[in-house]
Amino acid sequence: MIGAGTSARKCEKRGFMPIAIFDSDTIPRDRRPEPEAAVVAAGRHLSKRFEGWIVATPDRRKFTVRITSYPSLDISVPFDWNATAAEVTERVRAAMED
Repeated sequence: MIGAGTSARKCEKRGFMPIAIFDSDTIPRDRRPEPEAAVVAAGRHLSKRFEGWIVATPDRRKFTVRITSYPSLDISVPFDWNATAAEVTERVRAAMED
């Protein structure tokens, strides 16, 4: 799992970041770094820029990762709260490859 000290901002410092997380405010602060970094990791192999949102369901039992790129891509991938960073990375990467 990705540690709490790893974040999308650290990945951005290293250069081009294909998936930029625009919003994750509905996710509790102590939980945000892990899914943010997992989504960024899912897009490391990409050469085009994408926008990402991580949104909690109203009951806070699940969250959804939404990736967009105008006009050609708009995908949503739902997750349970107990999803690991590896699961998030793998499923987001697979959804983008379809």
